[in-house]
Amino acid sequence: MARQRSDPNTKIRRDLCKALDEIKTSGSFAAFSRIAHTSIRPIAVRDVGEIPHPLKEATARQLIDKARQAPYGKGSETFVDTSVRNTWELDAAQLDLSPHWASTVKVACKWVGQQLGITAPVTAELYKMLIYEKGALFKPHTDTEKIPGMFGTLVICLPSEHQGGDLVVKHRDVTKVFKTSEKQPSMACWFSDVTHEVLPVTSGFRWVLTYNLAIPQQQAVGRPSAAMQTPELDSLRTALRAWLESQGPNDHDHEPGFLYYLLDHTYTEANLSLHSLKGADQTRMQCLKDICQDQNVTLLLGVIEKEQTGGCEEIWDDNDPYGEWGYDDEDSDADDSDDSDDGNVDDDWHSFVDIIDTDISIKRLVTTDGSTLREGMTLVDGELEENLLQDHDDPFHKAERGEQDYSGFTGNEGVSATHWYRMTVAVIIPNDALDHFLVKGSSSKDAQNLLPRYLAKCSEPATRASAMKLVRYLAHMAWSDSLNGRSFFSYSYSGSPDPFVFDEEIALQYVATVLEHREYKLFCEAMEWFKTKLGAPLYTLVKEAAAKDSFDFTQIQSKLARTLCSHSVAHQMQLLIALGLPSDPSHNPQIVKWAADKIVPAAIEACRGPTVECASGSAIVNMVSAYHDIEYLKTRLIPVIENQVALTPFALSAVLSMIRLATEGVLDRAATLELCKPLVASVLNNVNVASLRTREAADAEYNSSKPSRIWDHVQRVIQSRRHPHPEMYINPSLLTECFTRCAQVGWEDLARRFCLKIVADIGQVPSDEFHFLWIPFVRELISALDAAKIPLSTPRYQEAARAILETYLEKRVGMEPSGASDFSGQGPVSCNCNDCVVLNAFLASGQRTWEFMASEKRRRHVQTMVVYLKHSCSCNIGATPRGRSHTLIVSKSVDTGAEAKRDWDNRYAQAWDQFTKFDQDKLKVLLGEQDYEKITSMRHLRFNKTGSANSERRLPGRPASGGDVVAGKKRGAHD
Repeated sequence: MARQRSDPNTKIRRDLCKALDEIKTSGSFAAFSRIAHTSIRPIAVRDVGEIPHPLKEATARQLIDKARQAPYGKGSETFVDTSVRNTWELDAAQLDLSPHWASTVKVACKWVGQQLGITAPVTAELYKMLIYEKGALFKPHTDTEKIPGMFGTLVICLPSEHQGGDLVVKHRDVTKVFKTSEKQPSMACWFSDVTHEVLPVTSGFRWVLTYNLAIPQQQAVGRPSAAMQTPELDSLRTALRAWLESQGPNDHDHEPGFLYYLLDHTYTEANLSLHSLKGADQTRMQCLKDICQDQNVTLLLGVIEKEQTGGCEEIWDDNDPYGEWGYDDEDSDADDSDDSDDGNVDDDWHSFVDIIDTDISIKRLVTTDGSTLREGMTLVDGELEENLLQDHDDPFHKAERGEQDYSGFTGNEGVSATHWYRMTVAVIIPNDALDHFLVKGSSSKDAQNLLPRYLAKCSEPATRASAMKLVRYLAHMAWSDSLNGRSFFSYSYSGSPDPFVFDEEIALQYVATVLEHREYKLFCEAMEWFKTKLGAPLYTLVKEAAAKDSFDFTQIQSKLARTLCSHSVAHQMQLLIALGLPSDPSHNPQIVKWAADKIVPAAIEACRGPTVECASGSAIVNMVSAYHDIEYLKTRLIPVIENQVALTPFALSAVLSMIRLATEGVLDRAATLELCKPLVASVLNNVNVASLRTREAADAEYNSSKPSRIWDHVQRVIQSRRHPHPEMYINPSLLTECFTRCAQVGWEDLARRFCLKIVADIGQVPSDEFHFLWIPFVRELISALDAAKIPLSTPRYQEAARAILETYLEKRVGMEPSGASDFSGQGPVSCNCNDCVVLNAFLASGQRTWEFMASEKRRRHVQTMVVYLKHSCSCNIGATPRGRSHTLIVSKSVDTGAEAKRDWDNRYAQAWDQFTKFDQDKLKVLLGEQDYEKITSMRHLRFNKTGSANSERRLPGRPASGGDVVAGKKRGAHD
């Protein structure tokens, strides 16, 4: 019984539905035809040769030997199950078709277009060769879209005697049976969403070629044919106009009207556009689109999905010897898998005995050209039925079955399943109601994606007011919760979490729009949402907006100051550059005064903190010098630096920036150097060489450590959001600059003091910092001294370089181990029970195996501990010997002596690689010849120090022996 609509305009909508239904095409959903024997051209198969036809059994067996069992798709997986699909297949790459096949396929494509009612050119791409032997079949399924623009399948049944194997195609309530055994050769075609099956072959071999049918994407959508009767179009135009006139005003008291029209075919989300529609769907929608454009109506297309959860019957399988819960045998087509070859099958569809929950959503809503407008758009209860033109009690009663999630028997709980059904609709919406339709029920992700559409409308005078209201609504929905910790997820159409991804480009478009239209409150609200997520581009927009006469900067300066100051001091300088420094010819005086009075003092105050970083030192000096004079620097900034000398990276960066600006003439040279020298001295007096770290070393240490427990891992993830002690991170260039600046301004005593500090403390430096900080420092020091014309043979620099490299070899590389077998020093496990104490003693000893006789519970505990730490302790669980059923054998698998030798070889190779990066001539001068030979040869680290020099690796330009030849020069006769 049809449902009764409460809408008083039901007759108008029925007239509109009738007008669409009466638009027909001459095409069908499937077709079958005999073809001439002369159309079957030669076919060759790799490793078999040319195949004579009709196909004989011996040749068929040869083909099967080269083929594989064809799979089928079920949900998102692919299976081989001969009870569902019993077919042999060969890939197109295994086939060699005669060039004359092209003309046969061309004729077939023309026939396909005529039979299926397609006016655009049709192309066919060879996909598979299939062989169905006796008993072969393929249960009901639908085809997957395997190539762009694919709309259907073409099968050419090649000459081969067989019985059975009928092709049965079904769409809606119409079924067709194509008897390929009676018509040979023959061809058949059908649309991708048509359910079809191959009945069992009773004798012989069914031999076919399959093609994927497509319409090239660049082809224009086929227009309705000239045979379309004018009265049908007039009826559609009249019915649409009558519906529009029946709609009330678009205001808050009247819900905007829209309609759904169910299409004949079902389309995938990836292939949804007017171009991809089939048969009558395309003809009707093209007519409707043309009329909609004249009536100020928008036509959209959507894939609608129903997700339904319910209880199922508990069906016992008598053939199951283990008493497992079985399934019914109702055949069903299912959603296609991208990996399946010929579609999707599901014999395990479970009907509901009661419905628990039902959700309906538009999975994807597109314009007629396929552009996405919305995804995961939830429909409220009754919305689809109330607005569907067709008069159906259940709009999904003929919908394509999708996926199924079946729980099976779980003991106390009943058997349940979730079903998904899909269908495709056209959505008819008056233009003035489109915006309200698109934004309803938006998630944060949806709202953000919709914003660009309405931001563009804000520039149009006719739509500015209404668009700005929607923009304000969408922005609040997109960002107010998702960027403030109250909602980390958007939710998709299936109700599953869909992580929200902030789109900086859209946010900047929004800021530009609100600034352009002087929406100061909206701008301040956005700053509360975005905080530090938008960088310099935001402040460039502010600068451009403030340059216009009508812009009132005072309306936003307070919120802008709070937002800017929430960045690091180093980043604040970048943002002030974007706003325009006083030296910028296009700077805004009002903004400059605001920055000098508000931002600079706040930045100086921020530098008093305990964790101010290295980059903030140069940034705060550049900031103060940009907005104020040296007196301000002396009275406001210098005291802060003096109090922070223990933070070596920050203080050193700040004072070196002051010296740099003095030498460049930005600051008064004499006055600045007078301020800086005591600062440098204080920094060097307080420097703790061992505490200086690089971010790279901290990252390497973090990545190399492995958490031993799950909670340790969780803690590491939480702590990884910030590095430990970032205030002590420094880079080798800053240390090098300290030496060169001191030499440049004549502070040799301070350079000497720093060298002595390095020599005294280098032994306390963590070994991993040599690769990241101290060896790069020595390399840069050579280049810097050479550029400054400072002799590399200067004693203080020689002493520092020798100390760094010698300590590096001692701490990082170490003495070469003997390599003798050693199984000690492994473990320990973390448990302190009596059994694990004995286990740890074994792991620490040189003993190779350990037999542990105990109860099963104790054995399992020890086994768990060893297995849990097997990567770190390098032990394996041995098999229990016969006759000793209560004994667990733990065997060490790794020789720690050999392991130690391999580790040393790796460290030696790393050191060698570090030394090769130096200019050898200059390194020899810096170290002195004797120390250069000792350090770079690393001979003193060898276990066997009696080996010849010729057996050692040599650095580029270094002689084989340890003679006194300058690297890179040949010994002359006079030498």
